[in-house]
Amino acid sequence: MAQDYYALLGVSKTTTDAEIKKAYRKLAKKYHPDVSTEANAEEKFKEVQDAYDVLKDSEKRKLYDQYGEHWEQAKQGGFQQGGAHRSHQGFGSSGFQQGQDFGGYEDIFGEFFRQQHHQRSERQSQSGAFNMDGQDLHTKVEVSIEDALNGAERELHFSYQELDESGHVVEKTKRLKVKIPKGVGNHQQIRLKAQGGSAMGAGKKGDLYLEVIVKSTKQYKVVGNDIYTHIPVAPWEAALGADILIPTPLGKLKLKVPAHIQSGKKMRLKDKGLHGGDFYVVLDVILPPAVSETQKAHYQKMAEDMAFDPRKDLLGA
Repeated sequence: MAQDYYALLGVSKTTTDAEIKKAYRKLAKKYHPDVSTEANAEEKFKEVQDAYDVLKDSEKRKLYDQYGEHWEQAKQGGFQQGGAHRSHQGFGSSGFQQGQDFGGYEDIFGEFFRQQHHQRSERQSQSGAFNMDGQDLHTKVEVSIEDALNGAERELHFSYQELDESGHVVEKTKRLKVKIPKGVGNHQQIRLKAQGGSAMGAGKKGDLYLEVIVKSTKQYKVVGNDIYTHIPVAPWEAALGADILIPTPLGKLKLKVPAHIQSGKKMRLKDKGLHGGDFYVVLDVILPPAVSETQKAHYQKMAEDMAFDPRKDLLGA
């Protein structure tokens, strides 16, 4: 049975975009494989991500509301009404994927454009002039955590389709430089006024909505607007406590490790993440090797002095 995307996120069909984003962030924190303890976390996280990818996009959401699980079939060739083709831009790259062919006037969006052109023709015949606002375009750009925190400049290059003055669908390309503001959030949309589709007559140009995707790295994982990193500590640092230096996307930072801490403990650095998010340090206790006889003797003496049995509670008194 097909999944109900609204039910997966725990929202209704009348829920606003902001509420959908809030629901997604809450579930992402719960099920993200890097931080979740749920048995089926990876599967649930993928389901939640799939649902959010559709419902956060206004055009995909309209199709889903109308066609349900068959919404992708309704797209017919990948063209989406009123927006640019969705493409992911790699960090430091300027090459967006080019849009696919419109596929003629036989799909549901061809019908939309025919109606739009018919309405335009009627207005022209009535008033002798026609004014139509340009389409709003939507696309994405990927940036590093450092650039999201510090701000950056990117060059966008993508294609989209719109009607010309005679009512024909034409392919157009757009290239422009954009500034990624300092402190931008993950999946945050930036509105670029009048950078969308062309207008007709005295209409206004459309806007370009740029969704910023902040990429995880081997060192740092992005979950919503929170950042997670794993930091190794020695057994004596975990047992006795210590002040240690740790790397962060903004440079080195001193962290006070409390005594008697266990491996896997999370320490939260408030407001050190992306756009109001936090920075989490997961401490991993790493045992030093016991290769030489002297090293082995240290472990043997520790076993004798401490008489510690980590399985005592499992085996009973």
